[in-house]
Amino acid sequence: MEFSKRDMTILKGVAILFMLLLHLFCRKDVNGLYETYPTINGIPFVYYIGLFGDACVSIYCFASGYGLYISINNEQKSVLKRNLERIFKLLVNYWIILVMFVIVGFLVGKSDLYPGSLSKFLLNFFTLSYSYNGAWWFLQTYIILVLLAPLLVSLIKKYNTLLLISITGVIYLLSYIQRIKHIYDFGGNVYINAVVNSIVLLGTSLLPFVIGSVFAKEKIYTKMSLLIHKVPFKNTICLLGILLLVFIHSRIETLFIAPFTAIPFICLFTIIKKGKRVQNSLEFFGKHSTNIWLTHMFFYGTLFQSLVFAPKYPVLIFTWLLILCLISSWFINLLFKPIVKLIDKVASTIKNNQKTSSDYLRL
Repeated sequence: MEFSKRDMTILKGVAILFMLLLHLFCRKDVNGLYETYPTINGIPFVYYIGLFGDACVSIYCFASGYGLYISINNEQKSVLKRNLERIFKLLVNYWIILVMFVIVGFLVGKSDLYPGSLSKFLLNFFTLSYSYNGAWWFLQTYIILVLLAPLLVSLIKKYNTLLLISITGVIYLLSYIQRIKHIYDFGGNVYINAVVNSIVLLGTSLLPFVIGSVFAKEKIYTKMSLLIHKVPFKNTICLLGILLLVFIHSRIETLFIAPFTAIPFICLFTIIKKGKRVQNSLEFFGKHSTNIWLTHMFFYGTLFQSLVFAPKYPVLIFTWLLILCLISSWFINLLFKPIVKLIDKVASTIKNNQKTSSDYLRL
């Protein structure tokens, strides 16, 4: 009854679709980029769909917290070593995309932006800046979360669930206020501002990550599923619940409530009985979600904006951007998959050599 690995991949598929909706359509001033009909009190209806898409990061954090809790709980070998492998593979994926789009940017005549200066390139390369692509801010945050995961999991195992959620809730509130209001201003000190920004972004991501781990610890989804197992019209009730969440967010437009709409959405959406085609499609998007996340802003924002918005109608624009991202993901994987196989092969060889040496010493 618990979330399966496939459920998490499907959720990532939903999250990446939400991210595209958020970045494409969460704007009231469209500036002629696309058709705005229908509208509600002069505001494009698609704006409210895009607004609900801000749940994307919280969904990713929840899925990461849930998956890492189970992985660390079941891990037999070094947790740190396994997490460093995760981070390194993600960075390899990221570096391929960075170099690829720097080359593309240079070829289309935007060398002032891509690569720009050597320092700009290096800061982006080491995830110390996301000036090339605004969506890359989460990369550094995710790496920090993975590194902190063993400590967080041990705390979640040891301490009261409500206490931990309350503490991370306060951290979320303070981080959000600093992120939006800039209560503490450190002037022109670039290094201090960079550190504070990293802490703030981590603080706003910690709450859904911890809640995801708590779900795994307390088996909340199993308990919830057992309660509603025999409830009639489950799908209808869950769909109405999701629509209610969309309506609530349309009335409370602040980004602050994103985690509080994302968590109920995850529960409602996972409970819904979905057809095989829907599951397969979302799983497919989930498997490509990292590449779509790391590339989509190049298409709609900095390099090919006119191409992406050429269809003029939101449904067509969304579909077209998704196709462009999937095509780029296919090319990225042509490079990434062989490199990952090589990394795994080298790691396996080193492990076998270490084991042989250990066995020899025992003899």
